[in-house]
Amino acid sequence: MKSKYLPYLMLTGIIVLGFLFRLRGISADHSFWADESYIASISRDIAQGKTAITDLFSIVGASYQPLQVIVMSVSFFIFGVSEWAARIPSVIFGTVGIFLAYLVGKNFSNKAGGLLSAFLYSFAELNLAYATQARSYAALTAIILAIVYCLQLLSQKNLQRKKQILLHVGVVVLSFVAWLFHIVASLFFVIYGGFIIIHYRKSLFSFAKKHLIWTALGILGILLFVYVSQAYQHLLNLNSSKVNNVTYLRELFARQYLFLVLPALFGLLLSYKKYIGAVFGIGLWGMALLFLWTFFKPSHNIRYILPLFPVLYVFFGVFWARAGEKMFNKQSGLICGIIALILLTGGYKISRKPAVYYSPNADLYADVQNANYKDAFAFIEKKYPNYQDMIIFNDIIDAQRWYLTEKPNADAYFAKHANPPRPHVVNNVMEYGTLKDFLKEQSKHEKGLLIVEDWESILPEDIKQYAKKNMKLEYRVESLEVSPTDKWPIEIYSWGMEE
Repeated sequence: MKSKYLPYLMLTGIIVLGFLFRLRGISADHSFWADESYIASISRDIAQGKTAITDLFSIVGASYQPLQVIVMSVSFFIFGVSEWAARIPSVIFGTVGIFLAYLVGKNFSNKAGGLLSAFLYSFAELNLAYATQARSYAALTAIILAIVYCLQLLSQKNLQRKKQILLHVGVVVLSFVAWLFHIVASLFFVIYGGFIIIHYRKSLFSFAKKHLIWTALGILGILLFVYVSQAYQHLLNLNSSKVNNVTYLRELFARQYLFLVLPALFGLLLSYKKYIGAVFGIGLWGMALLFLWTFFKPSHNIRYILPLFPVLYVFFGVFWARAGEKMFNKQSGLICGIIALILLTGGYKISRKPAVYYSPNADLYADVQNANYKDAFAFIEKKYPNYQDMIIFNDIIDAQRWYLTEKPNADAYFAKHANPPRPHVVNNVMEYGTLKDFLKEQSKHEKGLLIVEDWESILPEDIKQYAKKNMKLEYRVESLEVSPTDKWPIEIYSWGMEE
């Protein structure tokens, strides 16, 4: 009787601890980084009635996380406006994902494999980092496991037709929901498409032979949908020079995560016979995602391939569970327990205790510019109570829109890409790209402030160096208080304010 309930007690413990680890990671209300700030600011405006929810798509577009905005708006309405409230949805999605990792891992192998999958998903540093941000990635990692779980159920023999229809509808709806969270999830349809092609291959081939015209129309309809949705424009950077992120691919998967990738690949192969359609779809999606990230995405940020990691966690657990069955006299529980203990003891890529901050830069240096915008803009508010009447120059819109509520827009932006000058796509404030433009705009105002991100940022380097040599440094903050070794300095310079 005890052994019957032990796996569920262990799963409950993993889920509770995973939730507490995530909750602890947002407890300090530490500063947003730029991408968190922009989405959160729109969500705040909706929650406070400053922006109508019907205007959401005209503000962010269908491709820029509209559902994430809505979810955070609801959170602000319930908990009030704060960094904590913006991040709590990710904590919840991340916790739900633990349970889904167990279900998927168990179906591919057994309860021991499910528990090891849930363990990795729960305590992996990378998962914790993104489950404690006001971003959509924790939602994506949970949704992709929900999709795979539905495909596992669809793979069962003699499934009632009503259940089949409900599961197919569920997969399509989940894929669309994920797409509304982030455009990268448009590729989730590849998993479903791969499953359909393999699982129903005999029926599809027979239908295609009998109905060539309808088959052709169906293919054209899919291509038309892809074209109209314009998802390909966001996934493929067709206007840029050639991209080659092979170095980062090798760094991640051949050096840092080889311990995860190799067992996961074997786990995938071991699952192929029973779940041929689901495994084919997952493999096809994984290859497409990595190909696009490596050769078409100028930014090599891990977040764009983050949904791949929960799948790796699951198949890692599946491999060791199957190894316990086949090689160690059906001792899956013992083998998976030993592997979990080794991972926990070694602490490599695994968090062994809850922390107030989990760095997203642990795998690739400078992957996220987690600067302390909160303290920088708090300085402006404190020293200049009438800051809304001042001239402020900046390089990006994001953090100022959240932290300077009385002056959410700069008077001008200066960014490397803005040459020649052009209106900002969000608020129509002019963007400039050269020191000459900066000096011209500065000369129009007797005094003002310039926000400087003191790293290889969007701000043109010659403007930054001009400020250091010719303007007064009012304030500098090196890093987040919760992450003092990960330095992203922000400086505030002034002109015309000498007493």
